[in-house]
Amino acid sequence: MFEHVGPTLGPDDDDFHACSDDWWETETAWFSFHVPERRLGGWLYNQVLGVQGICNGGAWVWDDTTEGARYEVNHRGVPLPPGLDLRCVTLPNGNSIRAVEPLMRYELGYADPGRFEADLEFDGIMAPHSHPLATAPFRKGRHFDQPGRVRGRIVLDGEAIDIDCIAGRDRSWGPRPMGPDPRRPPAPVSSAPAKPPRPATGIGYVLASASDTESFLAYTLPCEGGSDDLTAGFLLCDGTYAPLVRGHRTVEFDPETRWITAVHLEAVDELGRELVADGELVARHDETGPSGTGLFRWRWGRCTGWGEDQSYCPEAVWRAVGAPAPPS
Repeated sequence: MFEHVGPTLGPDDDDFHACSDDWWETETAWFSFHVPERRLGGWLYNQVLGVQGICNGGAWVWDDTTEGARYEVNHRGVPLPPGLDLRCVTLPNGNSIRAVEPLMRYELGYADPGRFEADLEFDGIMAPHSHPLATAPFRKGRHFDQPGRVRGRIVLDGEAIDIDCIAGRDRSWGPRPMGPDPRRPPAPVSSAPAKPPRPATGIGYVLASASDTESFLAYTLPCEGGSDDLTAGFLLCDGTYAPLVRGHRTVEFDPETRWITAVHLEAVDELGRELVADGELVARHDETGPSGTGLFRWRWGRCTGWGEDQSYCPEAVWRAVGAPAPPS
């Protein structure tokens, strides 16, 4: 059983954190938004690799049209100016963040005139949920998630669209090994027998909010053996928060696109409250699945709300949890 309560967070966690010498030391700041009546979802995403001195990320907007995205710009390897403070910053990927109230309220901006611009405010409906240490999918770093009211306006292809929703944000920091360190010579070839490979795993991530007092988030671990069990998450019910302690999910797929079209989640929190939630895909980012992001309509208990599913797995895991075979 995993440790349910993550480490304490403080105002300094709004800023960049001191990093190790790990080449893949990574810090992220993600904010989402949606417009349900237009079946439209979006992200503002920032990834900073401090040791490498570069910044990735940008903005995504998608809807239920056949396009993979209405807008998608993911800058890669942009040089990062020194001395930045994430509590009040304009990053070279086009995103700006200003912390108005520590860990709760933020002013957000994005500028790509003529294509996509954003002027938003995020106001947390609860304190951030601190992810348990050494728990998938953030075994080697720190992470937190938070639902909040997002208000403001975006301009997409010249059209102004008002935003007023409850959506999610998250933050993470720590090493994310993505390959060898180019500063070091390759490791010598070993003559020892190769270890048998570990069973492959993926990431399942579902979140939804119905009001300022009703929200949930769950991380699951899809596995090559066919299970998809809960690793962490929270339930906000009638304004009372508690971490989730156990659960699992099942998913359904479109036979042609292989996209996840429905999610069923069952979980229990530390207070013994049961969560049974069903999500229905209404818009997707990208053109084919299964890995990727979708805007979902969620129903749980007496609540109906909106949120996302973000699922990423290798092919062996997708097949194990029921995905159809890829087209030949």
